[in-house]
Amino acid sequence: MKKLLIIFYIFLLFNIPVQAADKNKALKFLKNEILGADAQTKMEKSLRAIKKTKKVLSIVEENGEKAVEIKITKKMKGHKDDWNNTGGRAQRWELDTKNKDYMKHGIPIYAKYTFKIDDKSKADGSVLQTVGTDKDGVPILPSTQIVYWNEDADDERVLLSFWLVKRSAKPCDEENLFFDKTTYYFTLGSREQFKNFNTIAFKYIPSKDKNGEYIMWLNGEKIIELFGPNVVVGEGTKFKLGLYRWLNKKSKGATSLTIKEFSYSENCEEVLDGEKCNYDPVKKRAKGTSYARVPVKKKSRNDIKDNVKYCKILEGNMPPEGLKIYSTGKGY
Repeated sequence: MKKLLIIFYIFLLFNIPVQAADKNKALKFLKNEILGADAQTKMEKSLRAIKKTKKVLSIVEENGEKAVEIKITKKMKGHKDDWNNTGGRAQRWELDTKNKDYMKHGIPIYAKYTFKIDDKSKADGSVLQTVGTDKDGVPILPSTQIVYWNEDADDERVLLSFWLVKRSAKPCDEENLFFDKTTYYFTLGSREQFKNFNTIAFKYIPSKDKNGEYIMWLNGEKIIELFGPNVVVGEGTKFKLGLYRWLNKKSKGATSLTIKEFSYSENCEEVLDGEKCNYDPVKKRAKGTSYARVPVKKKSRNDIKDNVKYCKILEGNMPPEGLKIYSTGKGY
């Protein structure tokens, strides 16, 4: 018995400091080893991120490869503007593109993201966002999100949520924004599929006119091609990388997002392979017709209320027909 106790204490002595050290190193490892290209130098911790980073981040290893896990539990209180949101409580730990480094309209952005999701909370959330910004790089509206849903046992999916925002409004008594928007939901796969690592790559040209473009590859297969106006409000765009989840009455357990790689750049060769960089859909772009090889659904919603006082409203000229999408996938 004494031998077992001695072995146990030795184990604690040598392992607890190592684990603590891993916690301390996780943020540095994320920035230096997981992020690449512009993401490495142009991103910083979000002002709305959960403060206790050491409790959220850890370095994990699978099949000899290291990654960073972002794990959020219900006990971790979100930022006050997320926690006291009129739409319900939310939590997040994200990195944001620095305001001064936002990407201007009309310039192509290339990105690559390898990740997996393990959710036991029954919450919904996002693992990557692009957001529209004003001329100072301050976010004013969502543009795209990689989201996971837990609506019911038969509806657990990971999707690309593609927002076309007509108006963005800020109430005078809170910091959260509300929108009049049309959203296209593209199914990327089941939640079960994304419990393992998947890689998405994309080319994105944020634009107020017909030159807008969004092309996505999933595990090397081209699945989405969208052409036309995509950000009609604001001056540019920026990334928000990490776990952002919104809670409901059933939310109890933890959610983990594990990131193996995230890179973005205006130089395609820094991020994507030659085949993707050389792909130029000239004819499709000229027609203005978009394509999806996965199921897609369209929803319109206006959260801007007549009985609420707004101190700031931004409005753009979104084509009334939205995107013209030809889909070879089945709707849902």
